[in-house]
Amino acid sequence: MNETTTQYRRVHPVLLALAAASSCVNTLFVILMTFASYIATGVYGATAVLAGTILTGSRMFDAVTDPLIGLLTDRISTRFGRCRPLAVVGYVVTALAVLAMFVICPGKGKIGVFVLLYLLYIVGYTLFSVGNNMIGPIITNDPKQRPIFGRWLSVYVTILSTMFSVVLSKTLMPKHGYQLGLPLFKDLAWIVVIAGAVLLAISIVAVSVAKADRPENYVNVKTEKVGFRDMVNLLSKNRPMQMYTIAAASDKLALQTASQSSITVMVFGIVIGNYSFNGEISIYNMFVTLIMLFVAAKLAGDRGMKRAIIFWTRLAIVGYAVMFFFMLLTDTLSITTVGYLRTAFIVLFCAMNALRMATTCVTDPLRYDVIDYEFTRTGAYMPAVVNTVYAFIDKLISSLATTIVAVAVSTIGYVNAMPQATDPYSQPVFFVAMFLWLGMPVLGYVCTLIAMRFYTLDKETMAEVQKTCAQMRAAKSDS
Repeated sequence: MNETTTQYRRVHPVLLALAAASSCVNTLFVILMTFASYIATGVYGATAVLAGTILTGSRMFDAVTDPLIGLLTDRISTRFGRCRPLAVVGYVVTALAVLAMFVICPGKGKIGVFVLLYLLYIVGYTLFSVGNNMIGPIITNDPKQRPIFGRWLSVYVTILSTMFSVVLSKTLMPKHGYQLGLPLFKDLAWIVVIAGAVLLAISIVAVSVAKADRPENYVNVKTEKVGFRDMVNLLSKNRPMQMYTIAAASDKLALQTASQSSITVMVFGIVIGNYSFNGEISIYNMFVTLIMLFVAAKLAGDRGMKRAIIFWTRLAIVGYAVMFFFMLLTDTLSITTVGYLRTAFIVLFCAMNALRMATTCVTDPLRYDVIDYEFTRTGAYMPAVVNTVYAFIDKLISSLATTIVAVAVSTIGYVNAMPQATDPYSQPVFFVAMFLWLGMPVLGYVCTLIAMRFYTLDKETMAEVQKTCAQMRAAKSDS
């Protein structure tokens, strides 16, 4: 067996693609829960600011549960592996919480019920995320295949997000009179739960056939059980982990703020004046983004993920800036009625979102490299801990997204209710929408470029890391 074969763990390309299917289950639930502020205010009786505060506090609870579950996960082993049992149990809990919140228990004056169900949702979501996020690092460590796996993650998210947007704007919104209310939310909840179950089943089958969720892929050279001290050491001594966290978490906060359902309503329903236009252009956006993802993955495989993320992040900043000036200098209410404005907006929108997904495609696999680097640094192979420590910080930061949106829209009069697509256009609405939709992502990308200046795991370094990993595992096996 040659050195390359020993050094890298590869999987059939079809299994690689299918194993990534469950990646968008998180996205489906996240998109659904962007409507949590609507159901909290319009169904459970909270004010807009109270709803934002509850959701922020719940996200902080979510952050705390991550490292605790991560520590437990890296200590256990079952006959079915680690990632699959956690993903299944987590999904069942998450689905039950969502159905209870949107279908079974809605009613005014039940804020306590809403909070309890949201906390249950968080526990289930965390269990699922810990299991699901281990698929990436164990399925392959090949520097050519990891960007491809990252590409498939983004492909699924792009296709499912587009389908979700089309179904919402073209079917559910017209069906329910363009009002974001309980009847519409019930339909959405069932769609998410059923689609999520199918996607999770595909991933589990692929991981099982690939024989990736096996004890030999969780080899630890460190003799002591993974504990809290390892977590502290990871955060304080692992510089690539620190820089990755800054880059990914800043982007997450910015993009999660920009993708809140109320921002989509403000941009397309109020500023442009045609909410259904969002669904119309989603198909164009999907095809452009899919093409970009294949280019981004190829670049990352050839030049390394660090160089790729710097390249795509710079282009993304340019794309968002051009869109802002277009919106500023255009009669936005004429975008869907004037041919050249409509065409220009579609081109800019597709380019902007394709660049956004390209940065995501090459950012996520950086965490897999961090996991392997930590193994060579300390002898502790702890994918769950690395994933959940990142998630802990990420959720603490990104939990501010709903509060940022709630506070921002309250400054322009939305105190007791969130924006609706039928609300009138105004300059304050325009500038608040543009800052949240375009300004926040640019701020996140600037943070990424700064962090990448100090991130050391380039293509050449990772080749040495994987060589060391193979030697350490071989020595452990021999002993």
